[in-house]
Amino acid sequence: MIAMKVLKDQKGFTLLELLIALVILAIGLLGLAGLHISAITGNVSGFKLSTASAVAQEQIEELKALDPSDADLGTGDHDDGNVVVQNITYNRSYNIQDDTPVSGTSTILYTVSWIEPRTGIARNTNFFTRFIKE
Repeated sequence: MIAMKVLKDQKGFTLLELLIALVILAIGLLGLAGLHISAITGNVSGFKLSTASAVAQEQIEELKALDPSDADLGTGDHDDGNVVVQNITYNRSYNIQDDTPVSGTSTILYTVSWIEPRTGIARNTNFFTRFIKE
């Protein structure tokens, strides 16, 4: 009869334990990959919004520097043209309301809009400012 030796106090990991650990690790890494994609998407959206803000701020400063009698500061809607930044077209427009909310002032609502290239969704952002008419 052949005597079988019973192994006691084995140290280390079995192949099954390693496979289970790898599966758990893989599931965790897949979750992190999804978060990474979300972070990149958020960064791209933030860049577009920052670009729109910079475009609007530049144009608002130019409007404020104009003479109050300039036609570009007349009451109503105005088209301020387009600007292309990194292959995205930003459409600019503004509306001026006189004597709102205080007599002797004008309020500018400046709008910058664009279309998301990947999704085709229209986005916009608005900026308000006031100036004193002289």
